[in-house]
Amino acid sequence: MDKFFKVSALTAAMFGAVAVAPATASTESAAGGEYVEKVNEFMQDSSLNAMFVVDTRSRTRTTGKPGGENGDRWSRLNYSSYNAIIDFTSGYHDGWLGADVAAYYSGDLYNDSLKGADGYLCNEISTCTNLDWGAGDGDQLKVYKAALKFKTGENFNARFGMLQAGGNGTIGNVWSFVPGTYRGFELNAKLGDFNLSYFGADQFTAPWLLHEDDYAPALWSDTSWSYLHSLGLNGNITDALFFQVGLGQATGVKYANGIDWGAGQVTSYHDETDNTSYKAYLKYTVSDRTTLAFDFYGVDDDVKYDGLGFHTGLSLNQSFGKLSWMSELRYTDTDNRSDFVPRTIHTYGMNNGTWSQWWDALSDWNKAGELAWYNRLSYNQGNGWNYYLGFGYGSGADSAASGASGDWDYESEYAVNATVSYSLQSGSLKGTTVRLHGTILERDEFAGAADADETDLRLQVLIPYSFH
Repeated sequence: MDKFFKVSALTAAMFGAVAVAPATASTESAAGGEYVEKVNEFMQDSSLNAMFVVDTRSRTRTTGKPGGENGDRWSRLNYSSYNAIIDFTSGYHDGWLGADVAAYYSGDLYNDSLKGADGYLCNEISTCTNLDWGAGDGDQLKVYKAALKFKTGENFNARFGMLQAGGNGTIGNVWSFVPGTYRGFELNAKLGDFNLSYFGADQFTAPWLLHEDDYAPALWSDTSWSYLHSLGLNGNITDALFFQVGLGQATGVKYANGIDWGAGQVTSYHDETDNTSYKAYLKYTVSDRTTLAFDFYGVDDDVKYDGLGFHTGLSLNQSFGKLSWMSELRYTDTDNRSDFVPRTIHTYGMNNGTWSQWWDALSDWNKAGELAWYNRLSYNQGNGWNYYLGFGYGSGADSAASGASGDWDYESEYAVNATVSYSLQSGSLKGTTVRLHGTILERDEFAGAADADETDLRLQVLIPYSFH
């Protein structure tokens, strides 16, 4: 706790120093008045934003308890961690050149999660030493964005460096409270009413990892790849109908195959493969109160799916004043009946896709053959208080005995989740939010399979601040 207060004080001092700095250059600059005008132009459209986050969580499972038996419930994740985030977005010098930089400082206030020889189980909020272990043990400061940006008029812009994907296509971002970091570039062009985007990268790190080498020590995630890229097109066909299509590829993907867990090493790898990803999305605005959407995200991966794997789904969003209703239906399948993940490279935390549905209900609802339906009622009280209650059910998954594969072996599952939050409505800390979220997930396992029930209780405090 003492360490936390020292960090907070240091961060506050850094933010304060930036906050009191002038937003324009001195008119007595030795470089001359023209230089001053250019700097002022650069700063005029700039923004400097900060956020401090505390995330306190207890997530339980009914399998895998050290020294326990199948069915014993235990807290696999039990921690309180913080992020201090600062994000600078510049204007454009001479109307064409700019730069964006962002970083965050993280750590654990306390950690009583599962602990192994390599430290605590990674909680994905504080930086970790590898994909599985070492929460809070890694270097605490990470620069997650450092990119140059360019534009020509209003019809073309580009970004290069350490950056995030814009999401038009098949490549998205892995999120914690900050996004992960691609080393690459993005080109965006406006073609009439449509937007064309190309994104390419040769490296990625998850938000909680500092180096691309941090994937290999977990063994199962030891994956290499050469190049990841995507082409996307979106826009309005009519005033009411929006579309997005995308085509992506990952080249030179090599997954771990044989693993000697006792020796702690990968003994063999699959042959290199090139994966292809596909995206098709339509959203129809029926009225100011009602929208309908269709989404398809598929990946052709010869190693993980023996061909094609996909999600496809329908979404309904209906507003009734302060009350709103979301109803989403999802079907999943793969050629080899394994679990599907909507990203071009299968390995967790190594990239992400642009699948639109997110239920915050512990399960990925991604078993081959599974049909899942989720409904959520939300209420905005109008004074900063917000509430929602959701229920999801999925069934139809194949069993391991019949040849299916995946992390768990169950026939059906259901989840109940709820959130209560309050946000400050005014003042210098407007937008500060306290959020309490809980989920209960129950599964009907096939005979002889390990228990796969989970619960999650999470308290979050988010304090944003914008420097002007």
